[in-house]
Amino acid sequence: MPRRKRPYSKFNKFAKNLIKLDMQPLDRAASTAVGLLCVVIVLMLLLGSQALPQVRTFSWQDKAVSAEDIAFLVEFTQPVDPQSVEKNLEIEPALLGKFSWAGRRMAYTLAVPAPYGEQYELSLPEATALSGQKGFEPFDVAFKTRDRIFAYIGVAAEERGRLVLYNMTTQEKTLLTDAEQRVMDFQPYPERDRILYSSTKTDEETASWPELYSVSTGLGTVEDVPRWQFWRSLEPTPAGTTQKLLGSEKYQNLKFDLSPDGKIIVVQRIDRDSPADSGPWVLAEDKAPRKLETGPSGDFRIAPDSLSLLLQQGEGTAVIDLDDSATDATAPSDELLDFLPDYGLALDVASDGSAAALVNFNQDDPEKQFTQSLFWVSNRGDEKQLLQTAGGVISAQFSDDNEVLYCLLNRVIPGEDYQVVPYLTAVNVKTGKESELLELPPQPEVTVSLSPDGLAILFDEALVSDPNADNLKETVERPTHRLWLMPLFGNLEERLNGNPVALPPTDLEISGRHPEWLP
Repeated sequence: MPRRKRPYSKFNKFAKNLIKLDMQPLDRAASTAVGLLCVVIVLMLLLGSQALPQVRTFSWQDKAVSAEDIAFLVEFTQPVDPQSVEKNLEIEPALLGKFSWAGRRMAYTLAVPAPYGEQYELSLPEATALSGQKGFEPFDVAFKTRDRIFAYIGVAAEERGRLVLYNMTTQEKTLLTDAEQRVMDFQPYPERDRILYSSTKTDEETASWPELYSVSTGLGTVEDVPRWQFWRSLEPTPAGTTQKLLGSEKYQNLKFDLSPDGKIIVVQRIDRDSPADSGPWVLAEDKAPRKLETGPSGDFRIAPDSLSLLLQQGEGTAVIDLDDSATDATAPSDELLDFLPDYGLALDVASDGSAAALVNFNQDDPEKQFTQSLFWVSNRGDEKQLLQTAGGVISAQFSDDNEVLYCLLNRVIPGEDYQVVPYLTAVNVKTGKESELLELPPQPEVTVSLSPDGLAILFDEALVSDPNADNLKETVERPTHRLWLMPLFGNLEERLNGNPVALPPTDLEISGRHPEWLP
């Protein structure tokens, strides 16, 4: 029987011949490469990656660590055995902390903030992959904490009345303000790139009114800008660059406070033509200054949330809303959020907003009428009296963990002449235990500042006891103040337990007043 031909056989033969004719050498090479790539992919899926496990990222790489950096993150290229990492990870000098894991990421949370002005070496020589793969790419990295820097108002020679920046780590000093300005008060911004200050002019025959300025410290970070914006500067603002924030043409500017986020300033202002018209004003970013409609008031402090103000009113403390979401600067109602009738002064608020250090002037108790009591008051309304004094509470500041309150008090000296002596003391807010740290010589004014890492207190001491010292002529260049540094802990155990001890202070051999640490 004759064989039956398949349909389209001639067409199929023609198509095959056509394909053979169109296959060029480059096409054959591409086809071969694709085939080899497919084979490699299959082998990798079957055998797994042969690259050694290693550290992919370290969150503190090329960063100056601050007290707010309480933990660092390490990410690995593949899952590793946590115990092998925790056993082999080394930090020199040592930083106590605890580990936590989430997949390939490891977090190390510090027990206490890392001391400022230190260089650290972190090494991980080996670790074990969970896949059982042998070997590990050793990891070594260096990081550092911020330099120990504070600012003060100079009192001697060319520094007199000027704002001075001192870097204890590098032993460098920088004059930030001009000689034509006499600085009255100042407060650092949270990013330590600027300092807010008030000053008067010294080149006028008549006394000038304080005005509000900001000055750059030269410590700002370099902004990462796109390459196409070539006209924008890649360098931080040079130290000493000033900007006028609030003039004194109509109002006299007195006390001020800067919000923790650095975006709001509250200033006590008095109308120069009508002194009865006084009260706090709010100066927010990109908005005109506005007066708070709060009625007669006294001292104030912005809360850690930067959205509320603790304001002294009569014998109590009012909590005023600062949140201004309206576009019209005159629209805010300055709502009263709360009122604490028993406390006439707010000295400090815990960094997490959980509690405040408040003063009761004891006006309702005849037996305590000439005393002051310092209270710890939680945001839930819990109250605890920490101490009572007949001399007065000058200032108080929470430690970094909010468990210790460092207080500056006045002690009345018995005798015919009424005399008070300032002294520093520390109170554990949980146990109520008080530890006196240092007694200072009698002086009209003293400033204390707790370092951001919580390890030391900076304070000034007046050397001139002459009551007419403030009237000395400008030509007198002898120092009238000196700065001291007092450590708070003798060892790490005392710091971990929140137990500061009395240690001798060190004379910094710097003539100045009103020292303040930069964050």
